[in-house]
Amino acid sequence: MTNLPESMRESVLRDVIDTAPFPIGVYTGYNMKIVLANKCMIKTYGKGPDVIGTNYTEILPELKNQEIFEQLREVLHTGRPFEAKNARVDIVVEGILKPHYFNYNFTPIFDVEGKVYGVMNTAAEVTELNVARQQTIEIEKRLRLAVDAAQLGTFEIDTDKGTITGSKRFLSFFEKDSEISLSDLNGLIYTEDLALWQDALKNLTRMGDLNCEIRAAVNDTLYWLRFSGSLSESDNKENIIVGIAQDITQQKKNAQELLQLVEQRTMELRRSNDDLKQFGHVISHDLKEPVRKILLFSDILKQETAKGQQMPRISQYANKLNKSAERLTEMIDSILNYSSAGSPEVEEEVDLNETIERIKEDLEIKILEKSAVIEHSKLPTVKGSKILFHQLFYNLIANSLKFSRESFDSRIKIQCSTDEGNLRITVSDNGIGIAPENSIKIFNAFERLHSKDQYEGTGLGLSLCKKITERHNGQLKNITADGSGAVFEMTFPSDILS
Repeated sequence: MTNLPESMRESVLRDVIDTAPFPIGVYTGYNMKIVLANKCMIKTYGKGPDVIGTNYTEILPELKNQEIFEQLREVLHTGRPFEAKNARVDIVVEGILKPHYFNYNFTPIFDVEGKVYGVMNTAAEVTELNVARQQTIEIEKRLRLAVDAAQLGTFEIDTDKGTITGSKRFLSFFEKDSEISLSDLNGLIYTEDLALWQDALKNLTRMGDLNCEIRAAVNDTLYWLRFSGSLSESDNKENIIVGIAQDITQQKKNAQELLQLVEQRTMELRRSNDDLKQFGHVISHDLKEPVRKILLFSDILKQETAKGQQMPRISQYANKLNKSAERLTEMIDSILNYSSAGSPEVEEEVDLNETIERIKEDLEIKILEKSAVIEHSKLPTVKGSKILFHQLFYNLIANSLKFSRESFDSRIKIQCSTDEGNLRITVSDNGIGIAPENSIKIFNAFERLHSKDQYEGTGLGLSLCKKITERHNGQLKNITADGSGAVFEMTFPSDILS
């Protein structure tokens, strides 16, 4: 090139600069007049091709508050070059201020006298690399947050060196502050699980993944840990296992407790089914036979009284006896059908007013004996089992009659209301009441608070009432103290209303 004429050398130099694959520009003076800018630099400016001869400060005013003008003038003043790496430069392109990233240099240009008269600007745009790096950083940040939120510990196992490096959480599983050796970990693993762990490591290359749950004893405390990992795919990390570990001790404990609860509930269900079968057996064998006799002899009594028209009252009593026996037979059959069907979902419309009136007929003799008055407000029609609702109110009313005070006329009130969307029904009386310490115990099957000599009964009545209420998604409780009569409160969800 030294043999070429000066004009040609200058032309070649300009061609080299103009076709260079990176931005090159030359600025002179305080306002940094652009005296040279190759195609890449003109494209970087984003202001069009007519920039030669204009001031750098005029075509790129958006750089004023980005320290770039000060950097250029410092180079002009001191003669010392300036270099920036991965620097963000915001440039207006097509009317929009956009961020760019550059590695750029400001190099002083000296005249023959050694004075600085200009600055050469070279740059390499690294915007895409920086965006990719920031995205990677953001992904890693989110991944760390996810790992922390899941209380996971990360690890790397070097099978050649026998070392394990891990995150703080991973090391905390073993109460360590720094890396742990593979042999140390083997020493902490529960003896019965050690073979499982070692087999998982040996089979890693064949299986492709590390997945195992082991127990580790740390300071006399046994922990359950789940390991998941795989071989690193990096070329410089051969025989390195990377993965995550999780403390699943509480999960295992919860699973065990759930299993025990399921077993307990299964036993209770079996016991309940056995009780139901036994109850059905008692009804079918112990109750139906005397009822058959009642029906038989009431029919004979009706036939005999029909012959002698002079006994109208006896005929009336016989009719009542026959009607009661038929009602009892109907109830027994309904309960037997209910128990033999395995407690099906019963959905009938039950008018509770009719139910109470039927119960008053059934308990007519007892009501007369106790001089009892049964009052009830307008009761709703509900969805459920007719026989069960009959049994529920029958037992509660019969209970109030049974435990009435001597020398007192028995008064029983049945009231209903809606409270917070629930149906609330109370059955109250002026009887002997229930002591507070017995308010829960009375609902136990076969529980008796008094001897058979004082009050007859099997101790099943209130237990059955509680089960019937719960069968209809309700609750039954006693809410009174001893000496003030008994009040039983039933609460049902609003969807029971028909």
